[in-house]
Amino acid sequence: MKPQNELALIVAYYLSRLDKKGYSLLGYKNFDEATKGVGTILGVNHNTVRNMRDEFDPYHQNTRIGWKRELRGSRQKILQAFQDTDDETLLEIVKEVLFNKEFNKTEEYQDIHALFNDEKNKTSVKKSIPFILRGPTGRRAEEFFVEYFKNTHKPVDGTIIDRRDQGCGYDFEIKNERGPFFIEVKGLAADTGGILFTNKEWQTAIKSKDKYFLVLIRNLAQAAEIKFIQNPATKLKTRKNLYTTVQLNWSVSDKDLSPFL
Repeated sequence: MKPQNELALIVAYYLSRLDKKGYSLLGYKNFDEATKGVGTILGVNHNTVRNMRDEFDPYHQNTRIGWKRELRGSRQKILQAFQDTDDETLLEIVKEVLFNKEFNKTEEYQDIHALFNDEKNKTSVKKSIPFILRGPTGRRAEEFFVEYFKNTHKPVDGTIIDRRDQGCGYDFEIKNERGPFFIEVKGLAADTGGILFTNKEWQTAIKSKDKYFLVLIRNLAQAAEIKFIQNPATKLKTRKNLYTTVQLNWSVSDKDLSPFL
């Protein structure tokens, strides 16, 4: 399969799944305009984009019937790779495919291309996970924060609710008369280092603004220190990292994080 057709399949899957909302979020007025725009950007016939979209339709709840036939290997790979990805992550991936002019030079592009390797052997594709499991450093940081909150009632006073196993874009919720506040805890074993946000965490931070706190706990291996960054989406410089397992996260480097330490 041609590389441009591989990328077109991802966009077609997106257009099938999100339907009218999908092309609107990309700035198109209707589906015809979307297929022509996508075709022009990717160098694919717009009818090919339409037909690809139709192949995915039976797997999504929309008003179109689509093509009721067994998906070919390449289509199965896309469905398997992206079906557990949330809509916001899928949108970000499609934006990269369509609007990043240097995308074909990235490692992420190579990862996407690798999805289609060994198609004749029907190689399975790992499904995405809804959120990243916590490691030992993360667990220690969360436990440290819970104890710290009990003693100080910071960063805001109220009733704390554990949301860690719900994959909702933050670790804890604190409720008081001013409404819910959302707490995301990140831990550093040493004095310095960078951190990662999942796409859901970062998008929640963007939407929640001053209601969202990043709790940064560094030097966990020795004498832990705690810092609070309110509304981190407006204060931290991030780099978007695209992974085709499939998930999206946002990294903050040691250099960009150091002014807050």
